[in-house]
Amino acid sequence: MRSLRPLRQPLLAMTVALLCSDSSAFSMSANAPQKAEARSPKLTLPESTDDAALKAMQAKHRPIAASFAPSEFNPHPALTNCHLQTISGVFLRKDPNCSYITEPGFGGISKVLKALSNIQPGEDECTFWDERQRITTNCGQDFYTVDIKYAGKRKTQYQSTDSKGTVVLIHGLESNSNSSLSTDMSQAYVKDGFDVVCINFRGCCGSPNDTLGGYHLGFTDDLRHFLKLMSELWGKDGFEKRPIYLSGFSLGANVVVKCLGELGDAALNLYNIHGAAVTGAPFDAERNVEFVDRPGFNRAIYSGNFLKTLKKRAQFQLDKHCEGDPLTPLFDYGGVMSAETIAEFDNAFIAKVYGFEDNIDYYRQTSCYYYLPGVAVPLFILNAGDDPFFDPEFFPIEESVEGGGDAPIKMERTKCGGHLGFMFHQPSDAEQKSERASSWMPLELARFLSHVHDQQNEVETVHS
Repeated sequence: MRSLRPLRQPLLAMTVALLCSDSSAFSMSANAPQKAEARSPKLTLPESTDDAALKAMQAKHRPIAASFAPSEFNPHPALTNCHLQTISGVFLRKDPNCSYITEPGFGGISKVLKALSNIQPGEDECTFWDERQRITTNCGQDFYTVDIKYAGKRKTQYQSTDSKGTVVLIHGLESNSNSSLSTDMSQAYVKDGFDVVCINFRGCCGSPNDTLGGYHLGFTDDLRHFLKLMSELWGKDGFEKRPIYLSGFSLGANVVVKCLGELGDAALNLYNIHGAAVTGAPFDAERNVEFVDRPGFNRAIYSGNFLKTLKKRAQFQLDKHCEGDPLTPLFDYGGVMSAETIAEFDNAFIAKVYGFEDNIDYYRQTSCYYYLPGVAVPLFILNAGDDPFFDPEFFPIEESVEGGGDAPIKMERTKCGGHLGFMFHQPSDAEQKSERASSWMPLELARFLSHVHDQQNEVETVHS
């Protein structure tokens, strides 16, 4: 959501209009399309030893996922609009008077309005991370960076002395490790005793990458490369084989789930991945692109702003990698510059650069929905029912433990929350007594990973 930064100036006026409006006017369900028949792409099987091994690991981990009890997201009733939630999640997440509402009546709302009026243009300097590493990609021709936050005293690279394990975090489209959500999620994991490594996709660390392209909805290459690097460190220079957990939001959530589905039981057997927690998982991009590109508010505010940064990136790459030739055969430059929707951009750039037939083939080959049956470790997916980016009629609960699926997947869909928002939560009496290092959603994801960690430790203790 980093591309929404240019909206700081008009944000207050727009938000007041949202507050004064009937939220049903922005509902995505009134004209929702009928469910289309799912069209499965041609996928490779998970990297499991065999189907029986995958099923056995899934059966072992289903009780762990099933036993997690999600808490209730309880936003202030006057602050539930999906667009208000989405946009406030970008700009106001770190304001304790906006992540939580503790005053009754207009008192809490007045603090939100004050926070909105104090938003200033420009990027805030991020001093959250302890160190950064630049890593050469598997092809040897490009690089990505990872930012590290230690839960305690640094012991060796990527590990502090007494951490429970490492959470590998994947950010969303046109975001990076410095976004408010990246640092908020990381803070929640650190508070629970995990070291955190945030992977910045190629070209997202503040420096341009060295090859055409960078990343996309299903780009698991760099995540899998980093997991392999971590596994090669075990036993060297004091580096311990501690549990690895994955987390991500939006596009990053799709990458995490797809990666788990690709790996199957190899996630644990090869890379020691014990579980994952994601939010804003797209599931099926072919369905969702209609919503993010919908004329009106969505196209003007969301896809319109994404397109500005995506086109800027494509222009830079044309100049750097294609000698500025607008007739380059590597992608459809004219189609990119004339694109008015994300779908048109994906068709002109992503599909061409990465070898998909078109944007529909791209969506079908990369959407994480198709990879859910291959997940072998406990996974928590937290989405909002009013997410303006997604088809409200599609939530594949049948693939979860509640829906009778084989995979150890816990799914939760709140009534509201927007896209990655989950703001203005009214904490319960019990929540008010506990320390709140982060906003509600990151704490919920961290709570699941701690649940998985504790449950697996209990199982290991019983069998030892």
